[in-house]
Amino acid sequence: MKLSKKQHRIYDIVISSLAVAAVILALIDLSEDLNEWQRILNQVILCVFTIDYAVRFWNAPKKKKFFKDNICDLIAIFPFHTIFRLFKFVSIAKFASIPRLFALLYRPLKKTKRFFDTNGFKYVVFVTAIMILVGGIMIHFAEGMSYADGIWWAFVTATTVGYGDISPSTFYGRAIAMALMLVGIGLIGTVTSTLTSYFLDSRKKSVKNETIDLIKNRLDDLDSMSDEDIDDICKMLKSLKNTKDGEVSKKKGNFPKE
Repeated sequence: MKLSKKQHRIYDIVISSLAVAAVILALIDLSEDLNEWQRILNQVILCVFTIDYAVRFWNAPKKKKFFKDNICDLIAIFPFHTIFRLFKFVSIAKFASIPRLFALLYRPLKKTKRFFDTNGFKYVVFVTAIMILVGGIMIHFAEGMSYADGIWWAFVTATTVGYGDISPSTFYGRAIAMALMLVGIGLIGTVTSTLTSYFLDSRKKSVKNETIDLIKNRLDDLDSMSDEDIDDICKMLKSLKNTKDGEVSKKKGNFPKE
């Protein structure tokens, strides 16, 4: 069954909201055990994602392509935690939330794909997220912080906020802090350039779409157009095709007169 545009928007909002809730639960699970209602909520979200994946897979015309395009969704519903505990790897079972955490983060971010594809920004975010999680875990061992405090400290350090409420005192802790600071500086610089490129690219696409709409409107009056008008449209179509990144210059006289 194909969803209407409104139904699809509601579906996206619900799934993205559940993904954000699941990310929060995964972060809590890294630092402490989930309480009863949190475990129930986590299982409900997992069931919803599993059913959603199964339905989409069933309706997909090309199963192999769907599988390749939705690896992250499969990782998000894979029971890493249960498998580790089943094989008695209790000591590392808590870290099983990490691959699921990344997969869950990908779900809402996928809706803003065009922005994250700009300047390879998605790779910078991915590396930064890994560094924050790894830094939080490493500082736990280096400084004896809890997982929650470690991830909080790593996030604050990487974003260069530096509240100073938690600070490392060992050599290894300070080395981790330096690495996170460098990552944070790189992230901030990339965010600035990505935002600039994204809005410039959006403007170029907007101009291109406006030009295409104008050409379509003029073609409705094809019978009343002169040869000169048709030549102008042909020139504009060639310009749209050949101009880099869809940049179109709206020069006076390039369009047939209304």
